[in-house]
Amino acid sequence: MKVWSVAGCVLLSACSTVPVVHVFHASLDDTPQQRLVSQLEQANIHYVLNDLPVPPEYNSDGDTVRLNRFPADQNAVLISQLSEVVHALGYTGLDVQDFNGEFHRFSEGNYGLYFPGEMTSVNLPDVVHSHDCAMDAFQIELKTSGDWILAGTVTQGKWQYNAPYLTLIWNDGRGAMQQAYQMTSHTVKTMFGEKSAITYQVMGHRSYAAIPIFNCDLQVIYAEELGSNG
Repeated sequence: MKVWSVAGCVLLSACSTVPVVHVFHASLDDTPQQRLVSQLEQANIHYVLNDLPVPPEYNSDGDTVRLNRFPADQNAVLISQLSEVVHALGYTGLDVQDFNGEFHRFSEGNYGLYFPGEMTSVNLPDVVHSHDCAMDAFQIELKTSGDWILAGTVTQGKWQYNAPYLTLIWNDGRGAMQQAYQMTSHTVKTMFGEKSAITYQVMGHRSYAAIPIFNCDLQVIYAEELGSNG
């Protein structure tokens, strides 16, 4: 049964005690979307279709569908119904998670169902250097696993990239912090002449006390021209 809500809300709530599933379906083509709606209707599940894109961090496994729920919600019947719905669409199952303050949050009785998009290959530098920074110079290693490490330390976190935006995420055990950067390609003058460079410029605030590296731009300067075979 379809219900309506204001699009674009991150903190979602409902006036009814009937559970509502907010379905993020933008990655599905028309035919799977129609099958999805049919399955939800047949199961008499109250749902809201949401056209917002699925957060990239929910795309790590294209075979499962992410389900966010309020921590107190333990509706086994609904979860079983949703498992049958996603199985009917060819997915292996649900990745059920209690929201923890990151990304989309849901109030009690509301669930977020996220159908993953296709993962795309990302060509990022292995190491980026601090730039336009008030603190001592540092380097961040970007691992192909999606992890980042502050070189020479144990400080680490997760990264995600959705061109032209890079996001670094760090969790100190009490909650997650993140900084977004916009990538620009340009040239810089060096003692060896002009070189190609990429700068990741901070898009958020520059006042992180717990993780001050998030207050700095990041940059890489290439010894060879981008695309060179030399």
